[in-house]
Amino acid sequence: MGVTQETDIASAGEGADGLVRIELDSAGQLWDVVLHPDVTQLTVDELRTALFDAITQAQAGLPGLDETIADATSVADRRFAEISEALHAISRRRR
Repeated sequence: MGVTQETDIASAGEGADGLVRIELDSAGQLWDVVLHPDVTQLTVDELRTALFDAITQAQAGLPGLDETIADATSVADRRFAEISEALHAISRRRR
């Protein structure tokens, strides 16, 4: 069962005025790298910068990334509190 490319792309970023385009899926994995034919006019350093710019822009545009990090932090904080409470209870029983 195929899924169209449009529904798989969660975020995209461009570099070198659109000569380089990076597309990421909803998991943040690389979906595609699109290079305009004029990319051959760039120096190696310009191409490297364009790729970094496009990747950074695509990563920044991922939906829900901040919320995912906040949720993971919240869960970790709760688990740590539970573990701390359990260890404290165990240490009180040994006294």
